[in-house]
Amino acid sequence: MTKFRADDGAELAYEERGSGEPAFVLIHGWQADRSVWHDLAAGLGADAHVLVPDMRGSGESQAASGPYRLERFARDLRELIDARGLNRVVLAGHSMGATVALRFAVDHPELVRALALIAPVPASGGGYSPKGEAYLRATAGDTAAQRNWLARTFAEAPDDATLDRLCAAAATTKRDVALESFESWAHAAFADETRVIEAPVLVLAPEHDAKDTRERVADLLPNSRYVPLPGCGHYAIIEQPHAIAQLIRELAA
Repeated sequence: MTKFRADDGAELAYEERGSGEPAFVLIHGWQADRSVWHDLAAGLGADAHVLVPDMRGSGESQAASGPYRLERFARDLRELIDARGLNRVVLAGHSMGATVALRFAVDHPELVRALALIAPVPASGGGYSPKGEAYLRATAGDTAAQRNWLARTFAEAPDDATLDRLCAAAATTKRDVALESFESWAHAAFADETRVIEAPVLVLAPEHDAKDTRERVADLLPNSRYVPLPGCGHYAIIEQPHAIAQLIRELAA
């Protein structure tokens, strides 16, 4: 693990392996950390140049002050990419991380070679009912509620070791951080801006997840490819890491 200093002085953690181009930058989702990408990062191959950050407020970046919003997360990524002297990168984002990737691509198109959006939260927000929003907010800072919620993000019940790992990652995000970031992505409102993204985009939609991903994400992007992922749920990056890694490598070719 390495850290870099953001423009506001925050120390943000990331892991890096490999070298060369393209570099793959993997962005985790809400109440998670970089560990969720472990198997998929390995699936990209030993020769791949991979960077996996802990987003501000999570993992080993948990001590960083806010704001914990999409715009700040995207800015942090820009500063990491600049700090490492990278050119156009392949961004892969899961869930909230996909929304961060979209925000980044709108703000910094010159740095994007391609996007892979896995179980993405649309740039028009989560679209949850009041009951759904209340359920998700209630998981923030509550270990029992987090465990119940995370178990439901799989097509089939995960084994205890996998669930323990996800719960440990969720526990690194403090309640106030989780709630502030939730408001940012759950109520995102920049869908029309994504229509200008010219980079190739791979939109991966798990079978047991949101049903409107094509209409609310892929159809807005002029150069997108929509791929359903049968037999997996929201945490497809853990259920089918190697298959998804192969699709991302093909996207970058």
